[in-house]
Amino acid sequence: MKKVKLIYGHDTLCGWCFGLTPTLDAFAAAHPDIEIDVIPGGLVKGDRVGSYADMADYIAEAEVKMTGVTGRAIGQPFRDMLQQEDAPLSISAPPSLAILQMKKLAPDRALEFAHILQDEHFLNGKDLNLADTYDEISDAHGFPKLDTAAITVATEETPDVAASYDKSATLGIQAYPTILVLDENDTVIGQIDSIYDLDTFTERFNQIVKTKAAGDIRAILS
Repeated sequence: MKKVKLIYGHDTLCGWCFGLTPTLDAFAAAHPDIEIDVIPGGLVKGDRVGSYADMADYIAEAEVKMTGVTGRAIGQPFRDMLQQEDAPLSISAPPSLAILQMKKLAPDRALEFAHILQDEHFLNGKDLNLADTYDEISDAHGFPKLDTAAITVATEETPDVAASYDKSATLGIQAYPTILVLDENDTVIGQIDSIYDLDTFTERFNQIVKTKAAGDIRAILS
C-alpha cells in the first residue's frame, strides 16, 4: 500500500473531537506508519467567543447527545467551571496556537498533546487561557515548554492561528472532527465523518485506500 496520511480537522473546544479521542488514539497506535496531521480550525471565534457561563445550558444539552453517541462523558470539574460567575473565556485561539507550537517543537507528539490538552479541559476543567495549564501539561508529560506568553493572548488574527484556520477552510473542513485521507501526493482521496467506533473507522479508512488503489490500477491499464 502506498503511503497515505490523515489530516485531522480539530478544535480543542469541540466536544465531538473529545469524543473521538479514544478511537483516533487506538487507530494511531495500530498504524504507527500513518502520519496524522492536526489542523486547528477555529470552532469558537468571532461572535462565538464569550464566557463559558453563558453557554452552560447549551453545553449541558449537547453533552447528553455527544456522550450517547461517543460513549465519553465530560468530567464534573468542567461542569462546575461552567457554573462559576468568573468562568473562563471560551475561545479557540489559545489552544490552537499551543498545538501549532507543539507541531513545530515535537511534531511526532502533536496529536498526543492535542488530546491531553483537550482531556485536561473537558475532564478536569482546566482553563485554556492560563499559562499554568500548558506548563503543567509539559511538565507532567515531558513535552517541550511552549511560549505561553503568546498563547494566552492569542486571537484568530495571530499569524500562525490565522494561517491554520485558513488552511482548514481551504481544505473544505466545515465541521469538527473531520478526518481527511490523503495519498502520497497530498491529494485528498476520501473523508471520514462522525465515526466513533474503531472497527467502523478502520473499515472506512481501508475502503478509501482500496478504492484509490483500484483507481490507480484502472488508470495504468487504460
